[in-house]
Amino acid sequence: MSEASTDFHPRPLPAELRRRVRGRASADRRGQNGAAVDPEYFGEPYPLDPPLVDVRIPVRAPHATATGYSRYGLMDRYPDAEVGDDLHILFSEPGKPRRSRLSPDVFVALKVPRRSTRADFDVDELGPPDFVLEVISRSTWQHDIGRKLDSYQRIGVRECVLFDVTGENLAGTGKDLWGFALTPRTRKPLKERALPNGKHGVYSKVLGLIAYVADRTPPAAPNETWALTMRWHDPATKSDIPDFHQSRAETAQARAGKARAEAEAQAEKIRADAAEERARIRAEADRRRIAELEEQIRRVRERS
Repeated sequence: MSEASTDFHPRPLPAELRRRVRGRASADRRGQNGAAVDPEYFGEPYPLDPPLVDVRIPVRAPHATATGYSRYGLMDRYPDAEVGDDLHILFSEPGKPRRSRLSPDVFVALKVPRRSTRADFDVDELGPPDFVLEVISRSTWQHDIGRKLDSYQRIGVRECVLFDVTGENLAGTGKDLWGFALTPRTRKPLKERALPNGKHGVYSKVLGLIAYVADRTPPAAPNETWALTMRWHDPATKSDIPDFHQSRAETAQARAGKARAEAEAQAEKIRADAAEERARIRAEADRRRIAELEEQIRRVRERS
């Protein structure tokens, strides 16, 4: 797997842009009507080299790491299905005048065509997602394993995997990653599977993949606290679903291989055309030579 350097530092903004941002932040802190604005909202912004996917990164972004890797990998695996981590799930509940809303970290709806223009995922119209991944943290774990999981079960989600990105056993399960096969009346733990690398993960029958915890904190990171990462393993190919950087490298290699194959095919065609042209020239020269010999024979016969 790819690894981030332990001395990772964000790239700072240029000085001029930094001054403009600070000036805008000072104005915004005062608010349009002079009201105070939460000062914690304004930090020192900086651009990252996007996207940081499936690497060991500081805990300021572990949640995004897991969801980013999972969403990208599952989108690549299921190109015709709706895969989202930024879509609200809307559904109706008996006795409630307004529809309820859920925000899964990642979900997969295998039979729903992907639409880039979709603003929400309407369960009443499209049916429930088949699979949901929830990445739980200190601020969300009670909601994730409680109300949200109950709601997923109630609306008809078939499987839910939960990943404790902190590695602190927040839910008291003794596991960093676990999951359930859901029906309206039952909740069965997903089966564990052994992987070729010796690790164990939970098998998603819906996706045909094994989710597992990829790595823990390297102890020699003096200035950062590092979180767990997760991976998806395909038992059919006995390999992990690649992250963004691996996929991009594989795509580049595939394109280079295709370009080499096309160049070789073109060179082979040129060689074949040249051989055909040489054969044609030889045949034409032979015909001319034969015609000259026949003409000489004719003249000899005429003189005799």
